[in-house]
Amino acid sequence: MKTAVLFLPPVVAAIYFGFPWFDLMVGLAAAVMMWEWTRMCREGGFGLSGWAAEVAVLGGLVVLYTGSALYAVAFVAAVAGCIAVIGLVKRENAVLHMAIGVALVGLFCIAFLWLRSNPDHGRLTVAWLVVAVWFTDTGAYAVGNAIGGPKLAPRISPNKTWAGLAGGVAAAIVWSVVALGWYDGRALLPVAVAAAVTAVLAQTGDLSVSVFKRRYDVKDTSALLPGHGGVLDRLDGMLLTGPAAAMLFYLADRALV
Repeated sequence: MKTAVLFLPPVVAAIYFGFPWFDLMVGLAAAVMMWEWTRMCREGGFGLSGWAAEVAVLGGLVVLYTGSALYAVAFVAAVAGCIAVIGLVKRENAVLHMAIGVALVGLFCIAFLWLRSNPDHGRLTVAWLVVAVWFTDTGAYAVGNAIGGPKLAPRISPNKTWAGLAGGVAAAIVWSVVALGWYDGRALLPVAVAAAVTAVLAQTGDLSVSVFKRRYDVKDTSALLPGHGGVLDRLDGMLLTGPAAAMLFYLADRALV
């Protein structure tokens, strides 16, 4: 709890003020998350492959500033694809898993930087998305513990239940209707649908990381945050929500920064 309280003010401030503070925060998160993912796949090691993964992810962020978000996404996808080919040729699952990590972390960071850079709705979008994921996690935990019932994915995450998923979706909808509906004047039905999809993607991202944690028999991706595991453990619910939101805005605007 103390760790969460300690990190909350700088995160809120970075989202509010935007560049360069938000960008620095995302860049730092990218480096740490890739370090955690590599050490998980390498069973505690890092080495040259770890540095290559770091360069791949951070290189995508550099491309974002020198070209466009599309170029940045293409860069990360190309590097992840090359790593995957190496894994296939060498028949090393760990290398294949590192390619997945590069894609997930790289696209997550590019998406959030691009979303926040929008001068009209960047701050509100990122704030809504982050809090929606937080409400999803909180609602799922509270309702899941209170009701229990059938397991959502017992082989991946034994503690998650279908009731918890419903609670997470409901919590995200309530938050979104209040924040984007009543407060910002958006139509309630589209807001509720967006919240529900976000909640499902958040839980999917959480489960996706859990698959790899079970594969490598680790409880947390690191111990950087006392009582909370690693940065990746805290942000896994946003790995898919950020890119999904960015794609939605891209399809709607047809304009990339």
